[in-house]
Amino acid sequence: MKYFSLKMLTAVLALGATLVGCKKEELDDLYELREEPGFAGLGLPRVPLAARYAPGETVPLFVTFSETDKLRDVTVFQVINRADSVQTGVYPATGSTFNADGKLQALSVPYVVPNATNGVPVRVDVTLNFQDGSKRMRRFTYNVARAITLKFGATPATYRNGLAATAQSEGDIIGYSLILNETGIGVVPTPPMLPTAAAPLFKAVDSLTTFYRLGTGNPVRAGVIRNPSNGAANTRTVDVTIPRNANGQNITYSFVAYGAVQAVTVTAPSIAVGPATALATLRTGRISGGASATPDSLAFNFRTGLIEPAANPPAAKDLVVNSASGTVTLSAANNTRYYKATPAQVANGFFTTPTVNTAATTLYLNNSALTAELGPVAAGDVYAVRVRGAEVMLLRILSVRPSTAGSSARVRFEYRSL
Repeated sequence: MKYFSLKMLTAVLALGATLVGCKKEELDDLYELREEPGFAGLGLPRVPLAARYAPGETVPLFVTFSETDKLRDVTVFQVINRADSVQTGVYPATGSTFNADGKLQALSVPYVVPNATNGVPVRVDVTLNFQDGSKRMRRFTYNVARAITLKFGATPATYRNGLAATAQSEGDIIGYSLILNETGIGVVPTPPMLPTAAAPLFKAVDSLTTFYRLGTGNPVRAGVIRNPSNGAANTRTVDVTIPRNANGQNITYSFVAYGAVQAVTVTAPSIAVGPATALATLRTGRISGGASATPDSLAFNFRTGLIEPAANPPAAKDLVVNSASGTVTLSAANNTRYYKATPAQVANGFFTTPTVNTAATTLYLNNSALTAELGPVAAGDVYAVRVRGAEVMLLRILSVRPSTAGSSARVRFEYRSL
């Protein structure tokens, strides 16, 4: 049999009491003591508190408690940048309502962000006073920041098909330039440093949402970008696609930046959506290569519609024969670029019902795949063409005759332009 001394027993009892006390305090901090009188919490499940607010904004501050605890009132104090604590108000519990999400009573507590220096921390202490004389204190902190800003860039809209605003059709793409939180920073400087007037702390943007409206119809959400700014300045371009069934109507795009208790909207001028612009001019051409071909037959100029002499500089040679034996390969000697249409695009009338809108949009969407090298060509191949970084055309190969036994190779083609 083992014996414990009185001194050891006292130490064990003291340790047990300490552990019980620590556990109770830990649970209380985690708000787990739901059955103990005086339980309290801040915020609602779908109304979270944010890390930054702007001066003058009303914070959605809610206190939650059990109705059986018989809350009397709530006292709110704030401490700005470690200054003295100041009481902002006392609010009776009579205005509370039952919150189904949290299964508790919820009291909305009015709290307005003070007109304090940009970037300073603010601590808010909320004390719940119960009818039995007990109290519970809960707190949250935030930094004072500027309200979210949103505006268009110097060139608000870029029409990806290269046409004017009056020539846009359904399926066309427009890039809108937007500036979020201009000049702002997203990280608070290390104390005691504060943001400067030239680079202030801004609130974070939780989402940037695009809407469009056809005529006088209801706005339609077209897309959303999550967390586009942590407060720092962000210049970005948002591409929008004119929807189907928009022809004959005005379309208006707007952009909304959402943050804590704030939404900022900018709206672009309306665009009259009309029929697509046809590539109505059809021309034909041919080029030759091989041992018996003349040097002046190797290159073609799309702008003039003529063979480009060998002595001329490469800048005007949009289509050139590279090799002619076995297969005929073509390329551009200048900065003209090609995109080969897929069989599905060809079957859907990419060349037979051509529009500059469709061709230019295809070139934009496949910009990374544009090339100066057409490679081996065959009859029926169709290409969208960006001629020397400017106008849009469509090219279709009509026939190909490779060089055999020293004969000349020939390629016949047709192309469409404005």
